[in-house]
Formats: sequence, C-alpha cells, structure tokens
Amino acid sequence: MKTIQLSYGLGVNVPRVKFSLIALLFTGVLATLVITPFISLDPINMPKMFVVVSGASLLLPFIALEFKGLWKINRLTFFLSFTLIFFMAVALFFNSAPRADQFWGTWGRSTGYLTYIAFIVCMLTAAILASKTEMPIIRKTFERVSYFISGYALLQAGDLDPIEWSQRAMVATLGNINFMSSFLGLASISFFSRLLMERISATAKMYFFLLTLLNLYLIWLSGSIQGLGIFASGASMVVAIYIRNRWNAKLTTIWLFLVTPLGIAVFLGTAGFGPFSVLRQETVIFRRDYWLAGLRMTLDNWLNGVGIDSYGDFYQQYRDRDAVVRTGPQRVTNTAHNIFLDVSSGAGVLAGIAFVAIFVATLALIYKMIKTGNFQSTDVAATGIFLGFVVFCLISINQIGVGVWGFIFMGYLQGSAVRQKNEKVNREAGRLGRSATEKFNDPRLNLVTGMVTLMCGIAGFAIGLAPVVTDAQMLSAVKGKDFGNMKEVASKVTATQAHKERYLGLLLQEGRDAEAFEFAKKTLKSNPRSEIALRIIGSEASAPKSLRIASLQKLIERDPNNLEFTRYIQGLIDALK
Repeated sequence: MKTIQLSYGLGVNVPRVKFSLIALLFTGVLATLVITPFISLDPINMPKMFVVVSGASLLLPFIALEFKGLWKINRLTFFLSFTLIFFMAVALFFNSAPRADQFWGTWGRSTGYLTYIAFIVCMLTAAILASKTEMPIIRKTFERVSYFISGYALLQAGDLDPIEWSQRAMVATLGNINFMSSFLGLASISFFSRLLMERISATAKMYFFLLTLLNLYLIWLSGSIQGLGIFASGASMVVAIYIRNRWNAKLTTIWLFLVTPLGIAVFLGTAGFGPFSVLRQETVIFRRDYWLAGLRMTLDNWLNGVGIDSYGDFYQQYRDRDAVVRTGPQRVTNTAHNIFLDVSSGAGVLAGIAFVAIFVATLALIYKMIKTGNFQSTDVAATGIFLGFVVFCLISINQIGVGVWGFIFMGYLQGSAVRQKNEKVNREAGRLGRSATEKFNDPRLNLVTGMVTLMCGIAGFAIGLAPVVTDAQMLSAVKGKDFGNMKEVASKVTATQAHKERYLGLLLQEGRDAEAFEFAKKTLKSNPRSEIALRIIGSEASAPKSLRIASLQKLIERDPNNLEFTRYIQGLIDALK
C-alpha cells in the first residue's frame, strides 16, 4: 500500500494535509516551550492555553473535511469525544461557578472548557493522519522538544537559569518539578524503545542510552519520583511488546502479571502502605485527601459538577477532618491531582465517564495490537508514552505542556490501529488500494479550506489571546499601583477570579476598605464562593447585619471541618445577632 513519506522535509504533496501536520506539531512544541515571564502574572499556563486553542482552531477545518473518514475509522472515539464536549458545555451553563474560569480555566491552571476542546481536536487530527500512514515525525519532534527541557533543567540544576523565577527549582518551561519530571519520564520511554526495539548502530544506541540516563538523573536530582514512576510504567509496556515480538503472547501476559502487582505495591508504598512503605512520600499522602475530596464532589454534584476547573472553590468544603489535621487547615489546592477526577468533579459523572471511556477505548486498541503482534516502531514508542500518560493522569495535574502530547499520542494510536486493520484487509484481498495521498487529496476544496482555516485561526487566536492580554494588563497595573486600572481590568469578562481577588487583596493592604467592600459585592455575583469577598463583607462594620451574617455563614459552609475556624466565625455571628 502506498503511503505518504513523512520526514523532516515533510514530503507531502497535499497542501491541507501538510499544513495540518505542521500545525499539529507546532501546537505541541509551542505548548511545551512557550513562557511569558516578563509580561504576565501567569507566565506558564495562560500562554500555553493560548497556543493550544489557537493551534486547534487551525485544525478544525481539517477535521470537518475528513469527518466522513473520521466517522468510519473510529466511530466510538468520535462519539465519546462529542459526548465529553457536550456534557462539559452543559456544566458550563448549568452551575454557579464563574463562567470565565470555566471557559478559559482557573488562573494558574488554564485547563478550562476551551483547553479540553483543543486537546480533543489535537487527538482527532492525529488519529486522522495516523489512519493513513505511520508518522515518525511526531515522535521525533517530541524527542527533540525534550532536548530543550533537559537542557533547561540542567541549567537550573546548576543555578544558571537566566530568568529570575519566584523560586529556584528544576521546572524548565513547565512551572513545576513534577511536570518537568513527568515530561522527561515520557521522553525517556521513547528513547528506551529505540534501544530495545530498533535495529540501529552502536553509536546510535549509545546516544539514546546516554539521553535516557541524563533524563533519569535529572528526574532523580529534582526530587520528584513522578517521572520515575511514569518511565517505569511505560518502559514495562515496551518490554511487554518486545517479549511479544521476540517470543509469544503468553510470556507477555506473564510479564504483565508480574510487573503490574509490583507497580501497585510500589505505589502503595509511596502512600505509606505495604512492604515498600520505606518509599513513603508526603505529597502522595496529600493526594489521598485531594482524591477523596474530588470523589465526594463528583458524587454530590453528579449531574453538572461543581464547575469546570473550579475544584479549588470546593476543596475546603469536601475535605474531611483528617485532611485538615494531616496537612494543616492552610494547605489547600485547586485540583484533585487526578485528571479523571478533575473532569468528573468539574463537569459531572457523564462527562467523567466519557473522558475515561476515551482512554479505555485506546487501551483496548493497544490490546488488540499486542494480541496480533502487529507493531511498527512508532507504535511501540507511542504505546509506552500513552501508558505513561495514563499514570500521569492518575496522579497529577493536567498541565498543558505535558497533556497536549498525551492526547496527540493517544490519537496517533487510534489512527494507527485503523491503518493496520485496513492494510491487513487489503493484503488479504490481494489489492493495494488507493494511496493515502489520493484519499486525502481534493483540490477543489483547497481554496475554500484555506479561507475557512484563516477565519477559524483568527477567531481562535482572538478567543485564546483575550485572557492573556487581561493577565498582562493586570500585571502592569499591579506594578504601577494603579488601582483605577486594576479595577477596570478586574471587571472585564475575561478576568479570572484570581484577578479580582488580587485586586481586593491589594485594596485591603492599602487600607481602602470601602472600595474593597463595594468590589467584593460585585465579585460575589460572579462567584458566590469567593473566600476573600465573603471575609470582606462579613467584617465590614457599615454593612447590614443580615448581609454580614449571611456571608459569615457561607464561610462556615466553605470549610466545615476546620473546627477552629468555624468556632471563630460562629462567634462573630453570635455577636452580630
């Protein structure tokens, strides 16, 4: 069967296919690398959200033109993707969480409705492309991005970072040591796959061996074991495929039955349980509290969720007394540290089921490929990376620079499974079939496609850029101590709750209590659970007693298991009555 020859020269003769591939790759690269440390309050996540939203908008026309093919190659994935987007939209409009935070994402995370749509678009685009031909360029591009992350982390390890961040840590361009660690863990899976599965020269083997060692050393040096766990899970799958190709499926099953319980036991050890409790990690202990709170949110708000990316406004309400005592009442979080729980708690059970089902469907395709033993080089690496990404989703936050690659490789595996199935049918039927280029090519649509792509790109650029501009304006106003400008920026539709609360906090610092009280009342209209707004109103002597009491009661509702805090607030309420 003829295929499109893809290399760094991008030898593709179909313009819209070539453009879509380039757009997909640039979206992944820039989403990982872009930072804006000198112009934004949030220099990590907002610019990454802007990149994935802009990139996805350029890919939408390609998906529309390939809709029939997409429906034929993987109806289940398309249906689940549409279901996820639909139920997240329902949550967006039918709960009390701030619309801006749900749409663009909470400040410091930026994993709102738009980001999830962008992830799905990247996944479906990769699936369409991979259904036609193997695309080693995706893997090669991902590996080369990791070179930059490794290099930057190495500079930070040597205290040579040219950027003055708020803290000195090995975070590269991802904002957190766990994200940096996870990214290098995923990249190391790809390098390990080359070592084990590919026929390459001794020099090349040494090169990839040293890259793997360097990444694992940086992960160890950072103190984050997350990357090691991700690497171990993905590398175990690569070994399983190696055993399948070298010997047989039975030995593969034995291997998986051996390593899976071991992996679970090690993970339980990091949580302080079992024979590996010596590996106990406090951050894993904390995650237990975050997961339980996310589960309670999901069960109590099963239909619409608490609001997309709004976990932080509800964590204190749903944490138990053990969490308050174990971590201290001051330790709070705005994410469940489990992406599946983030989706289900934010958008409801139905959205959560659809999200999980997309992953399960991909795992089922991997199982079929292992069973048939029909793996190509890129498939092996993508399978290991995807399994590592599943582990990442179970224990971490959906960081955009990492998550975008997880969805791209998930889409690649979905398309690759279909491509291999079609090739098998063609071989058995004794026909070559039309080439992939012919299947893609429709010159009559090139002009229209170009115009529609341009319009979609402009729209996506504008929508994704809006909160980034607002964030930059707020930073400028804060630096200049321009309270008039701060109020104007914080009042914008694109302002997050963090911007409003930043303005309120600075007003209190400057003793401008009357202004803070008036803006706090406006803030509560967009977010009835804003802690700082409730505190301001509850403590304002000139406010009606009924309003103050209602605000103080809501503070108790927000944090019912913080007994010292609730006793103090109840005392204030009793004094007002």
